[in-house]
Amino acid sequence: MKRTAFIVALTLFSAAQPAASADTRIVKLCGPDHVNEAASTDDVRPNPDGYYVASLREQVSMGDPRILLTTSDDFYLCTRPAATPDMDSTKALLLMKERVVKYLFVPVIRRDTRRPS
Repeated sequence: MKRTAFIVALTLFSAAQPAASADTRIVKLCGPDHVNEAASTDDVRPNPDGYYVASLREQVSMGDPRILLTTSDDFYLCTRPAATPDMDSTKALLLMKERVVKYLFVPVIRRDTRRPS
């Protein structure tokens, strides 16, 4: 029993360490004053292929390098403008107000906070 308690305590301790590094990754990758761009708690929806970001109408598939695992309880979304400098002017003007996923921080352990119906 003591060995099991030790293993559980060690696991919790090691899980607490990446939480701090996840915060630094958000600052490093998204910018120091960045706020979470997920529109609501239901904005990012897991599905069999990966994750669907409803506010952007964008599917991010499993294995995509933009998905980063975090020990946080919530999804964290960073976006970038859809228009890029290498586009022609017509396409850039059309996509000027559009945003796409830059990074999606996904909780390692997803806790379902909704009550069963």
